[in-house]
Amino acid sequence: MTLLKGAAAAASIVPAILLSWTAGHVQSPPNTKGVQSEVSAAEIERTLRTIDVDRTSGSDGERASAEYLDRKLAEYGIAHTTYRSRAYLSWPGRAEVIVPSIGTIHGKTAAFAAATPKDGLRGQLVFEPTLTRRVDQSLAFDSGVRDQIPVVRGIADTEALVLAGQQAGALAVLQIDATDTLHEDIVTTIWGTPTPESASRLPKIPYIDITKSDGERLAGAAAKGPITVTLTAEVTRGWRTIPIVVADVPGRTADFVLVATHLDAWYHGMTDTAGSVASILDMARVLQRHAGELQRGVRFAWWTGHSFGRYAGSGWYADRFWADLDRQCVAYTNLDGPGRRGSRIDAVSSSGWPGLAEYARESAERITGKTPVAPPSGERAFRPGRDSDSAFQGLGIPFFSVGVPGPEKGSSDVDAAGRIVYWHTPEDTFDKLDMKVLQLDTQYRVAQLYDLATMRVLPHRLEPIAAAYVAAVKDLSATAGPAFDLGSTLKLATALDDVASRFDRAAKPVTATESVALNALVVRLTHELNSTLYTKSGRFDQDPAAELAVLPLLARVKDLATLSRDGDDFGFLETDMIRERNKVESTLREATEAIDSYLSRRP
Repeated sequence: MTLLKGAAAAASIVPAILLSWTAGHVQSPPNTKGVQSEVSAAEIERTLRTIDVDRTSGSDGERASAEYLDRKLAEYGIAHTTYRSRAYLSWPGRAEVIVPSIGTIHGKTAAFAAATPKDGLRGQLVFEPTLTRRVDQSLAFDSGVRDQIPVVRGIADTEALVLAGQQAGALAVLQIDATDTLHEDIVTTIWGTPTPESASRLPKIPYIDITKSDGERLAGAAAKGPITVTLTAEVTRGWRTIPIVVADVPGRTADFVLVATHLDAWYHGMTDTAGSVASILDMARVLQRHAGELQRGVRFAWWTGHSFGRYAGSGWYADRFWADLDRQCVAYTNLDGPGRRGSRIDAVSSSGWPGLAEYARESAERITGKTPVAPPSGERAFRPGRDSDSAFQGLGIPFFSVGVPGPEKGSSDVDAAGRIVYWHTPEDTFDKLDMKVLQLDTQYRVAQLYDLATMRVLPHRLEPIAAAYVAAVKDLSATAGPAFDLGSTLKLATALDDVASRFDRAAKPVTATESVALNALVVRLTHELNSTLYTKSGRFDQDPAAELAVLPLLARVKDLATLSRDGDDFGFLETDMIRERNKVESTLREATEAIDSYLSRRP
């Protein structure tokens, strides 16, 4: 009787489990709050005090900070490795503009900008040049800047700005900042260490940013007639061997969640990103104590070459551990600046790519008891930014995050351009951190990591990814009109959306073996679909560090509508777009077939 009663109880539980999976929800592990309580503000502050040094990439401070991480990870009993990465880096120096009617204006150049000759570079300024944003999100100057120095305002993606100036034949680019505080910057579009092909995009012209006040003086002088100035910019480039620390908290399977931040910084960089360095170190300490409870591992990485090598460290890691990341990495979260004073400690934020954003939001609300703040309305179709060590977009590894939202616009620490006023300046010091905020942010994140790592079946959904394809193809088709037929592409995207919806609603497996097989399928599909949806260079290369359109392989179909069908430009571009359409359709077709095959084998 006892056995029968137990069997009956089990039979009633299984449908309930399947129903809960069908609804897309997973019960929170009982000690999610327990792992939050284990976060140690004292340990976090101890790390912060130790790495409160100049951590310029390639410096003694960066190396000493990596050695500290090595010692602490050993103390915590966490398996880890310090890799030695040879990276191509750059360091900006002195920058000034000599104006005959004003004198010397001191500004800032940027990492990887070209240096001027020692005696400077002379050229005539061009105010308010024509600058166009193309459909692929790149920038283009008109021919009026050739052999001149264009003066611009309000361009945040300075790497695209410098490349546009270079392509238009400008002598240099001068930008007037939105405020009187200048921030360190990097202006190469090359992601990480250059290849022979990408090296042609290394900046060949100087770039200088000047304050708003100096810009107004310069504009006033220019109103009286043409101005010829002399620019001086000192910039160094070269190879350095830099440390990359990677630690693994193991789970029952080889799958893992990747958690990272960057160790190097401009100056002491206490919010960008010493706070993150200390935060994820404590997350690793806490999760190591619960390693026996994890279905999958959590891998922690402290990248270097971020600010001085355009994400050279994470790019190096993506290249050398490509197969492991492709087969086993289920998701990626990167910290870059939590814990700032003035953060909205009573609120919670969540974010993620379609397919994982839904879990990020649901788990954030479940873990914190708060509704995540809504994203800004009126945004264009979602696409991940090319920043913040997002070196794994080519692989298609989806991103997710939870945290305490930072200071709002209107705060004394946020400038008119929406930047943190001390960001990338010597003023990014310990006092800019709020330890209560940093501790709470760490608690939210470690709880979400524990939640995701203890799930037997991954919470990823495929239908939101398919829906993003449908929306992107419809938008491109509407703009291209009769100039390019995307009917077959839309049909395939719609078919994927239908089968993905059925996949997401299907009852999830109960046995461990079936769960492992399903997770492997989900990882493969999300990686391949995301890679085609968000990248142009594909799974084995890096797109430029610049804005890209959604479904960038087909973005230029919009240009066909503006070209004459009889011209060479139309014929050349049409050929390119047909080939890119084939790539997109192949991805859609193969994903649909894989899902159909899986569903056909389900009871």
